[in-house]
Amino acid sequence: MIGLSTTYYATKGCSIYDSVLRAVNLGFDVVELGTAHMYEDNAWDVLHKIKRDFPDSAFSVHNLFPPLKNKTWFNPADGLCSVNKKIIDRLFKTASILGALVISIHPPVLNEICLSGKVAGNFDKPQIGKPKDEEISRKNFTQFLEYINKRSEEINTRVLIENMSTSFVNALLSTKDNFLEIFDKFDNIGLLLDVGHALQCENLHELLELNDDIFELHLHDVGETPERKKWAHLPVKDKLYFETLKKITNKNSVLWVFEHGADVFEDEILEEKKLLEKFLGGA
Repeated sequence: MIGLSTTYYATKGCSIYDSVLRAVNLGFDVVELGTAHMYEDNAWDVLHKIKRDFPDSAFSVHNLFPPLKNKTWFNPADGLCSVNKKIIDRLFKTASILGALVISIHPPVLNEICLSGKVAGNFDKPQIGKPKDEEISRKNFTQFLEYINKRSEEINTRVLIENMSTSFVNALLSTKDNFLEIFDKFDNIGLLLDVGHALQCENLHELLELNDDIFELHLHDVGETPERKKWAHLPVKDKLYFETLKKITNKNSVLWVFEHGADVFEDEILEEKKLLEKFLGGA
């Protein structure tokens, strides 16, 4: 199934409902509720309306949705602190309302992180702060995993952990073995393979070895911008981008979700969607 993250429209200033509407009107089967939206007082009412108005659409939920009134970085290294538990419970409430196929989150990062300003594509800029104690963070993360695994069993969904970009050199999960250790312990947890991030980190081939644990992909290319040496939310322009992804054996059961910011045009998204359709169709 092919999808688009509402992050694309959120970075353009669109509301939650309008973002979903626009993604559906572009012809996407799956709409991922992304993490870049502004806070909306009536978010729960909006989600119920979305479920009623788009009965034929499938949904996934990503990382920090619906947004909190005060923007924050959702870091699983903080375990089940009050803010994290609130975020988790809101993710699962969203998934329950929409019947979401999966919930996905970022991995724990061994630093304090705050959001400051914007970068290319109108994304919030993460500011890396002082390091966290690794032993405490690992214990916190284990407690966090136990909670989300139990919650996922209750609503019959799966939680996916995303691989991060080079902006987060201190992510607790970055290698195949790091992820595999988690997947072997928790049946309802898998991988959201962010292809752009893996290209940045030059570990795409390694992470593709987690074939059976990949349930969703984030799709965007890597390029150069004045703001960053490597920027990984550019449109896919070449069918060769998908060649490496032939290693994924369950192509028809994973979610293929394009994720972009405001610096990409709708025509470019439709073109990369065509490339993906040809790839999945064997052309």
